[in-house]
Amino acid sequence: MTSLPGSDLELVAPLAERLQHITDALAATSTVQEVIETVLAPALAALGADAGTVLLVNQPDQPLKITGRRGADGETIAVPQEIASEDHVLIADILRLREAQYFEGAGALRDAYPELERRTRDLEAIANAALPMFLDDRPFGVIVLDFAAPHHFSPEERRFLRLLSAQCAIALGRAEAISRLEAHVHERTRQLEDQTRQLEEERAAQAAFVAFTEAVGSETNLSQLVGQAITLLHETCDVEAAYFERDGDLFRASVWSPSADPALLPLLQRGFPLQHSSIARGLQQNTATFIDHWRDSGLLIPESGIYQAAAGYPYFKDETLESVLMIGSQTSAVWDERSKGIFRAVGRSLDLALDRARQTRTVTAQRDALDLRTRELAESTAELQAFSYSVSHDLRTPVRHMIGFLELARKALDGRLDERSARYLDVVEQSGRQMNTLIDGLLDLSNAAQRTLQPSLVDLNQLMARIQTTLLPDLLTRNVAWEVTDLPQVWGDQEALSQVLTQLTENALKFTQSRDPASIRIWAEDLGGAWKVCVRDNGLGFDPRYQDRLFNLFQRLHRADEVSGTGVGLASVRRLILKHGGQVFAEGRPGEGATFGFTLPKGHVA
Repeated sequence: MTSLPGSDLELVAPLAERLQHITDALAATSTVQEVIETVLAPALAALGADAGTVLLVNQPDQPLKITGRRGADGETIAVPQEIASEDHVLIADILRLREAQYFEGAGALRDAYPELERRTRDLEAIANAALPMFLDDRPFGVIVLDFAAPHHFSPEERRFLRLLSAQCAIALGRAEAISRLEAHVHERTRQLEDQTRQLEEERAAQAAFVAFTEAVGSETNLSQLVGQAITLLHETCDVEAAYFERDGDLFRASVWSPSADPALLPLLQRGFPLQHSSIARGLQQNTATFIDHWRDSGLLIPESGIYQAAAGYPYFKDETLESVLMIGSQTSAVWDERSKGIFRAVGRSLDLALDRARQTRTVTAQRDALDLRTRELAESTAELQAFSYSVSHDLRTPVRHMIGFLELARKALDGRLDERSARYLDVVEQSGRQMNTLIDGLLDLSNAAQRTLQPSLVDLNQLMARIQTTLLPDLLTRNVAWEVTDLPQVWGDQEALSQVLTQLTENALKFTQSRDPASIRIWAEDLGGAWKVCVRDNGLGFDPRYQDRLFNLFQRLHRADEVSGTGVGLASVRRLILKHGGQVFAEGRPGEGATFGFTLPKGHVA
């Protein structure tokens, strides 16, 4: 053969021309099968081979797939057969060594790989060429050429086959890339189509939601709400609709389309059991249920066969199906995505509207009951305050007369009273004075309840200083340790707050009479939206189990011989603080002192 001038890769002219033709043809291929058909036929013709086979591998260590085989008859046959490369020692060596293998004479392949004869039992080919295909270190497979007679592979033929397998690998890589790209484009197109359908459904649903919302506005009447939903569904989806409410085991139509079939409507009003129907199983999942080909689904009512498709939207209360909105189409046996989206949107919107209507009715009923209760309480409070004020005033005069005449009796009987009689008069006088103190307390409590606050900015430091000065004469014989930290300015009624702090301070002094020294600590805490004012003492304390009773009227947790009092002062404190929008509290333990206090909101009070 004549060699072409050039490098050591020169080919004889016929082989070079064939390779060029093959390369040009491969450039136009886009599938694996096209690549195989383009390569096998020219290769067989160029070398006079009798058959050729292409085995491809998708990934390393995966089985090889016999993708194409061309015989002497010239037809390419697809052979969907897989073999494990490690089980075929020849193929394994070619892929491992990345070198072509040539067997030129009879028995050459058998001598090199005797186990192949045991596998195939019959080796028809006399000569063989096996060519590896690699691209960027990735194995693509093997090309196998079979010869029925001995064949000497010249250097030119070997170079031709080496370049052919390289070109084939490049073309297979490109075909694989095109296949991946087409698959990606196809998947992306499918996703875009799905997204488009979803957007159209959402747009239709949103429009339906807006239309229904505008239609119902603030409507709370159930029939009106359902009627608006039915009208919208009829206008947008060309369907008939009805709303069914549970009545025992039956569901009865309470609202329906004006165009409802006159033969079917009385049956729907009479009611039907829904629990065991095909549509009920979907409704129990608390979601819209669509039944295509309704006539073939086992009809709830035979007369409902006028509809080709049906759907329902469930409404639950306390996990019980209480009502259903149902629609039927006489024109289509299959629900489209637009109709589904609109029905879901209207169903959800109606659910929200019905819930709002129920809440509105509940709130209205609660408000009416609260108004009635408020009026009753106001009347009772007014009567109680009038009673307290009247009784206090009516009792004050006879008590004063009793004490006054006791004084006159003492003077008139001066020197003529024995010890027992004098003690009796003392007891009567003490009881009278206790009664007078109690009356004063009731009057203070009544005044606290009726007081109209005159709020202003009050400096609690100045207020506390005046209280200490006022109490000073009564404390000359006592050892009292005061600790008053910087107190805030608050918004409230100055006279009322003065009464509150005075009462809490006197309360602390009263319960520390047995302490030397008595410790009184007064401070404030910033709670963000409110001030917390505390008065702490080291006195008798109290059982914390009864702390909720301390601010109730006439409640006392200590005996009269331990601490004097009427049980009215803390009740007045509570009323005054509540009028300021605050709260009162008490903390303590027996023998360990107590803390009384109140909170005031940081804002103007009414």
